[in-house]
Amino acid sequence: MEHREPQVVEGELVERRRDRRIHQPESARVWMEQADGDVEFHAVLVNMSCSGLAIRHWRKELVVGQRVRLALAAKGEIAARVMWNWAVGPVVISGLERIQSSPVIGFGPRPAMSAGLFARSSASRTWLLATLGGILVVVGWYLKNKAW
Repeated sequence: MEHREPQVVEGELVERRRDRRIHQPESARVWMEQADGDVEFHAVLVNMSCSGLAIRHWRKELVVGQRVRLALAAKGEIAARVMWNWAVGPVVISGLERIQSSPVIGFGPRPAMSAGLFARSSASRTWLLATLGGILVVVGWYLKNKAW
């Protein structure tokens, strides 16, 4: 009998999230869009990022691709689309992607930052700390050698 080592597919080890998640448990009201009108239910915000969020709820009829609206106390109202569902017993966790065009305070698009900006601020901070350190050494030497 031939023994084989288990193979690990590289795609399983790659982080697929584009943005850092912030864990913020908060109560949320959710409205599912349906043909006969919106259905409201309560959920709990699990985490959020600039482009999406995850909620925990009991509604198994929420399907991938469905549009929803969320009302959060701290963030306002957010329009989103269901990207995935994960059910564990009666509890469902849904991953939502923000689809509204106008940003909500604290939940907007990722800021466009260039790598050069960080490099310049890091270099200037290094020079500032080196200069302050040099000044402290000179002042210390002066005070040590001054005859009182």
